[in-house]
Amino acid sequence: MYPCVECYRKKLLQNIETVTRMMHADRKIMCAVVKGFCADDSVMEILEESSVDWIADSRIEDLAKLHTRKTRFLIRLSQPCEIKDVVASSEVSFESEIETLQLLQEEAQRQHKNHGVILAIDMGDLREGILFQNLEELNETVETILRSPNLKLLGIGTNLGCFGGVMTDLINMQGLIDTASHIEHKFSVTLPYISGMTTAAMEMIENKTMPLQVNHGRFGEAWLIGFDSVDNRRLAYLHDDAFLFKAQIIELKEKPSRPIGHIGGNAYGEHIEYKNEGLMHRALLAFGTQDVKYEYLVPLDENVEFIGASSDHTIISLRNAEQYKVGDVLAFKLKYHALLHLYTSKYVKKYVV
Repeated sequence: MYPCVECYRKKLLQNIETVTRMMHADRKIMCAVVKGFCADDSVMEILEESSVDWIADSRIEDLAKLHTRKTRFLIRLSQPCEIKDVVASSEVSFESEIETLQLLQEEAQRQHKNHGVILAIDMGDLREGILFQNLEELNETVETILRSPNLKLLGIGTNLGCFGGVMTDLINMQGLIDTASHIEHKFSVTLPYISGMTTAAMEMIENKTMPLQVNHGRFGEAWLIGFDSVDNRRLAYLHDDAFLFKAQIIELKEKPSRPIGHIGGNAYGEHIEYKNEGLMHRALLAFGTQDVKYEYLVPLDENVEFIGASSDHTIISLRNAEQYKVGDVLAFKLKYHALLHLYTSKYVKKYVV
């Protein structure tokens, strides 16, 4: 049935093991981020076979359904309303707020559990974490964790590239190492993990310029689709087609290239100026923006050109590919956000091949 996403088991496993080997070669922990496919059960079976060390997700609902021997890591800061589930369904979480840490301690005590904390440090990307320059807040937060008998400070971590576009480099990685050293010396503790690596750090990992002290990484985009968006580069040693999206042609007509009549806003309130390119060989595909934005898709057939979309339909030009007919299926490679949206849509079928 279409539309659908096909996951190619062999290619995905090869991607996972390639990145994991690169990490293990420098004695670093490989944490596989699974939010891109909503921790889908059939894909998780591939992960469970693999050599990855930890499983990470930003949604506690995904971690709660996992049956895994691997460490579960919640990488979005905990919501106060979900503290009970965080303690029950993850062994480790990213945290930065004292109030949340106090709630975690109370809940962990109620559940007779210990809970690991990776303290989030903002190294300049300006999303989550204690700003690395704010030592007073850092010290107060570390003291809170160390005073909590059911919480264990496992290390510190940072996220780069996702909001501010800050690139991973030796300067911010050394800053993260210095922050860890400050904590260790001031509080006479040892931090097992410094989690500074994501797909945005792949170039440093490839070139072996990542400091040894940074020993924990959280990867999704690299092994899922073989791409690094921050550096905008294809990772040639990984498959970029471990997932493909497929959609069916439901209409095929010759139509003008410009709408006819007085033009206002479209269904999204957008005012679009269409070029007059004469008659076009146009096809409708049975998916729309409710499923995925076409901007995140890459047609396997280079002659396929996107024109636009509504919530349920995507319109393409087949000017140079007239061999298609109604019922034919087109295939697309995925950018990371396409994968995320497609697996979130209940209207898109999911298959492992």
